Amino acid sequence: MGIAVLYGSSRRNGNTDILAARLAEGREADHLYLSDYRLQPIVDYRHEEPGPYPDDDYHELIGRVLAADALVFATPIYWYGISGVLKTFIDRWSQSLRESRKEFLAGLAGKPAYVIAVGDDDPQVKGQPLVQQFRYIFDFTGIRLAGHVIGTANKPGEILQDAQALAVVDGWRAEWKNG
Repeated sequence: MGIAVLYGSSRRNGNTDILAARLAEGREADHLYLSDYRLQPIVDYRHEEPGPYPDDDYHELIGRVLAADALVFATPIYWYGISGVLKTFIDRWSQSLRESRKEFLAGLAGKPAYVIAVGDDDPQVKGQPLVQQFRYIFDFTGIRLAGHVIGTANKPGEILQDAQALAVVDGWRAEWKNG
């Protein structure tokens, strides 16, 4: 099926989107702008009889993620972590674990994932907890962290001045072409 690009930005065409779109360019990609979907917070039924989960767009989104061959998680660095909408989507994975744990984990196991994060206030240092958070999430679910990049940008289009981040993304694209 190609790649599923999960855009966690609240603003379209921002620096994070630019970097993720550059990575996906020329590949079959399912561009999932999470802010365009209705995603309710997780309802925690771990210690009680399960009731209904929120009636929103989660099942559609997770189905598209599970259908993809590779994943791209693209998020601005908000308060030293991932964006709220992306965190809400990942929190809802607890629902999938409860509904169909084996199938859900099997659908993610071994899938390569790339993390793209962009920030402005010393992101190479302050973005490290975000990368670590993804490592823990991926370790738990069996997703393979294929690479991460932290870009530096603030003003619209400024990511195009970050030669290091562009080189990393272009390197991934070259690997995909050759592999």
